[in-house]
Amino acid sequence: MILFSIGLPSRFAELCDALIVRLAEHSFGSVATVALNSLEELAAAVIRSRTTNMVVCCRQPVPRLQHEIAQAKLPFVVTLDDPCAALRHLLDRAGYSLAEATRAVASSCAAMLTTTTAAGALVLKPVDAGNLPALAAAIVRHFKLPVDDSALSALIEFDPDAGSELTEADLRSWLDQLSDRDQAIVRGALGSYIGHFTGGDLEPLVWEPELFFIGEEPTSPVPVPAARPIDLTGRPRFVVYGPYINLAPGPWLADIVLGFSAEAAGMTFAIEIFCGTQLTQTHITVAGEEVNETRLHFAIGDDVDQPVQIRIHNERAAFDGRLAVGYVAMTPQAAVSQETRTRLANALRR
Repeated sequence: MILFSIGLPSRFAELCDALIVRLAEHSFGSVATVALNSLEELAAAVIRSRTTNMVVCCRQPVPRLQHEIAQAKLPFVVTLDDPCAALRHLLDRAGYSLAEATRAVASSCAAMLTTTTAAGALVLKPVDAGNLPALAAAIVRHFKLPVDDSALSALIEFDPDAGSELTEADLRSWLDQLSDRDQAIVRGALGSYIGHFTGGDLEPLVWEPELFFIGEEPTSPVPVPAARPIDLTGRPRFVVYGPYINLAPGPWLADIVLGFSAEAAGMTFAIEIFCGTQLTQTHITVAGEEVNETRLHFAIGDDVDQPVQIRIHNERAAFDGRLAVGYVAMTPQAAVSQETRTRLANALRR
């Protein structure tokens, strides 16, 4: 049996993981615990596992894995925490940089848009940790585990180091104390999700240049953030790529803002959106010193099994010129309703 625990990368999610493992061990004996985010990783884990029972912890599940879980009509747990709490957790406890933590939490938030509304989901929130017996009992009922009430009290007498969570006011105060650039990175990538999870509409997501990487010539041994102008000198290559962040399935609009120096005049660039396969592409030619805004329409399907990349490729060698990333804004678009599709199809058949 495979039990899925999906959620933001927070201390509360770790508490729920620990509870599920403890309850599964009581129910089935030997249980493997794995952390993964793709169907390919799941298949590999099942093949390598020496037990038929597994607790799978997903923090950034790609759309294809989400779709397959939903299609299988499996019960699963979703832990929906405050994105700022997850960000703070990764910075303080996991040693992530701000950009790394922002990418991870943004990818996790994208998964919450679909997993929290899927059939089979038991959605848990940090407030539920205040009553651990009730929390454990809800998990037992949802997975239909053979754990009776007398055994349940003994099973939850452990401390998974959940600790006391910061209040929403504490988290907002902490965020306000970050530098202006750090706040721009966090609010751009996560602000829309924070508002949405408290009842607002999903506004455009803004990915700042620090979330992208420079394709340097010669190649750098470690990825370099695109926080500075990029020297275009050298062979054709992907001069900008990233940010490796998941988006929810559906239609999207990307506005990509780039700056070019005068020396880049006449150069042509391919701009593509890539998720293991190319979703869309366009070409631009630089006229001179300019700020260029390119708009691309694309759709994330249920079969997407990699995070999103924006890739910018210079199409011929360059002897001079610089490029700077302004930002990329991702705006969710309303899908065409089935009623409209049917009406148009019927009208065109006449």
